[in-house]
Amino acid sequence: MAKATGRLSIFAGTGMLAPYAVDAALAAGYKVQVLTLEPRNDVTKVKVIGVDVGNPLAIIWSLKIFRTTHIIMAGGVHLSDKTREGLIRFANKDAPAGPAHAAPVGDATLAALGSVLKKMTGADLVGIHEIAPELLAPEGVIAGPVLSADEIGFAQFALRTARAIGALDIGQAAIVSGHRVLAVEDIGGTDALIARAGELKRQGLAGDGDARLILAKAVKPQQPSFADMPAIGPQTVVNCAEAGIAAISVEAGNSLLLQRTDLIEAAHRLGISVVGLRLIDG
Repeated sequence: MAKATGRLSIFAGTGMLAPYAVDAALAAGYKVQVLTLEPRNDVTKVKVIGVDVGNPLAIIWSLKIFRTTHIIMAGGVHLSDKTREGLIRFANKDAPAGPAHAAPVGDATLAALGSVLKKMTGADLVGIHEIAPELLAPEGVIAGPVLSADEIGFAQFALRTARAIGALDIGQAAIVSGHRVLAVEDIGGTDALIARAGELKRQGLAGDGDARLILAKAVKPQQPSFADMPAIGPQTVVNCAEAGIAAISVEAGNSLLLQRTDLIEAAHRLGISVVGLRLIDG
């Protein structure tokens, strides 16, 4: 397989995806720089530049100086409302001003910045799965105990719920008990969602019947593939076990499995089912 010859800038947020992206990009043959959106000290081997999303012109300058040909976004980014609004105004600077023309400021809308970066730098935005396809979740049993037919149906329901809240640009995840929605992801992220469900279970408000709790993660329908694909890792499995969640369903082909070997080991050790499913209607 031919080595890549491009120059890749990685926007590194939180989580384990950024170091993996660096290793995968270097292995593919890219020249790499990392722009850190959150403080971190685990990104090595390449030049690292701290950037402020509230100063997009400085970011664009860093991309141009590096002669960036490709851009990857790796990891979560937590933005204040003020920062989001500033980025949207920057991305839509030619749009009429004022409340009547105000753009939404959810995560999916921030993907509009991709077209701005492309226009101003000439760089292509690509998904991490395009340089590391082994991260994509397969269809079928991934780890842990096999789910019953009923539980597969509940997992599908959870996945459809996650897709529905994604369509509203709220989050990417949901937790169900049977066909009852227990909680959905918001700006706090997946870890906070799992913690809330665990507290509800400890209070006896959910998860004490026959239907076990299931977490599902699905890509937002309006979300480009380069922006924040749903991901789980071994810590997700550990958090679910602590919260009393019995199974994790991810959208096959549209979700990422981080530290797969450790994830599988944790699922088997803790008895958590992990399954990849294709979204179906109904």
